[in-house]
Amino acid sequence: MQTSEGSVLWEQTQGCPQGSCSGPAFWNIPADEVLSMQGPQGVHLQEFTDDFSLIVTDNIREVLRKLSKFVLVHFKTFPLSASRH
Repeated sequence: MQTSEGSVLWEQTQGCPQGSCSGPAFWNIPADEVLSMQGPQGVHLQEFTDDFSLIVTDNIREVLRKLSKFVLVHFKTFPLSASRH
């Protein structure tokens, strides 16, 4: 990479770089829509670099199971405007 002070090199020794320079910006389009989704009480959505984490809490096991299933189905079928073009 060229900087005002000359070339900068970085040897990649672990992991692997993903995508392109515009990848993060394109990720933000559907991520913003998903994060604006209003979930039921006890459901928390967290975004990580290129993933989401759903945390579902309740004191009753059966309610927890039903709530988790509802949220996963809704999340999986969430209509993203970016995917409709």
